[in-house]
Amino acid sequence: EEIVRKRAQIMAMKIIREIKRLTPHITGNLKKRWFFQIEERDGELVIWISNDVEYAAPVNYGHRIVRGGKTVGKTQGKFMLEKGIQVYQDTYMEQDVMDMLNDLKEAMK
Repeated sequence: EEIVRKRAQIMAMKIIREIKRLTPHITGNLKKRWFFQIEERDGELVIWISNDVEYAAPVNYGHRIVRGGKTVGKTQGKFMLEKGIQVYQDTYMEQDVMDMLNDLKEAMK
């Protein structure tokens, strides 16, 4: 369990790195407030990726532009969360899973 938790933490840090790379930077607040949490649920480890900035969801998914009480447009979402996770899956995930399996095999010897 310790090996899997350690490897899950490494995976989560890589995901956060990719998300931060894709996060728009004006003040830096949105970028620095990404964090992860690892939780055990029904015998599985779950990695939760979050951002507690109040405008994180509108930046990620887009939002309406309202002036004078009327909607005048919509911004396109940046989808940095989804894109960051996809970059991780395409680039690092296979190797990270193999590294975890190798660590587990080594521990069982």
